[in-house]
Amino acid sequence: MTSAADPSHGAAVMPQRRPVVVGVDGAPESRFALTWAIEEAVRRKRPLHLLHAGAHPDDRRPEGAHVEDSDAVEPDPARTVLDAALARARAVAPRLEVTTQLTDESPAHALVSASRSAFSLVVGSRGRGALVGAVLGTTSAEVAATAACPVVVVRRLAEVEPERPSVVVGTDGSGLSTEAIGYAFALASLRGLPLTVVHACPARSSGSYVAPWLSDDPAAKVAQEQAVTAEEVAGWSGQYPDVRVRQHVLRADPVTALVDHSRGAELLVVGSRGFGGLSGRLVGSVSQGVLARAHCPVAVVRADTR
Repeated sequence: MTSAADPSHGAAVMPQRRPVVVGVDGAPESRFALTWAIEEAVRRKRPLHLLHAGAHPDDRRPEGAHVEDSDAVEPDPARTVLDAALARARAVAPRLEVTTQLTDESPAHALVSASRSAFSLVVGSRGRGALVGAVLGTTSAEVAATAACPVVVVRRLAEVEPERPSVVVGTDGSGLSTEAIGYAFALASLRGLPLTVVHACPARSSGSYVAPWLSDDPAAKVAQEQAVTAEEVAGWSGQYPDVRVRQHVLRADPVTALVDHSRGAELLVVGSRGFGGLSGRLVGSVSQGVLARAHCPVAVVRADTR
């Protein structure tokens, strides 16, 4: 089943079940995102929605040419990319319900709009944190910070190591990472993988945060950090008893710790409070650092998303 949105309106009628939405543009990174999205839709038993944004099909028609004059009209590259993505989805998962959308809206606006009716949003990443197509620079942060559903950024497909297959989630003990932990538990259960929970404590104090190793009682402070992490995990472990959990409270830079643990993993999950970076102490450049350097796809889950 396919349907294409009117480019002048930039919105397609979504299936009743919230779909996995993926942005496609024909670039290698976009193809990685498509592969991940197809597998996710199949596992979740949800429809797949293919979105190509920033297209201007009428701009390619020679002046004075009629639509029916096929010899005078160049093939629409945007439609070609979308059709190729549709063919790929059908070949990989013939029974998967797929819809398509071609819009001339900006990629960021189109992706965020689609996220309001989506289960999750999947985008490719080009270079250091740039999302598919024209979604470059600060727009990547805008999509991750304002989408109404979890956003999965695929810079590369995971190279899963046999001895280290897992889902990795970053936590900071602030309570804002609860949604990220829940998302990670659900995905680990779905894929039959263990979950690695990483709580990285920087060696330096910053603002109101006092590094455990610089406190009056370092041992007690570290034990407190470990207890907070265990408490965050305990509730979700009760809901997902099939998931084996490994917890690591580390003295390390959060970006470095998360990137290191992403090596060999299937997915890295981080929490986000929207504008302002990742939750708690994971702020500023950390979000971009993780997205740019992780060895596997990264899911950004905001505390206030559905």
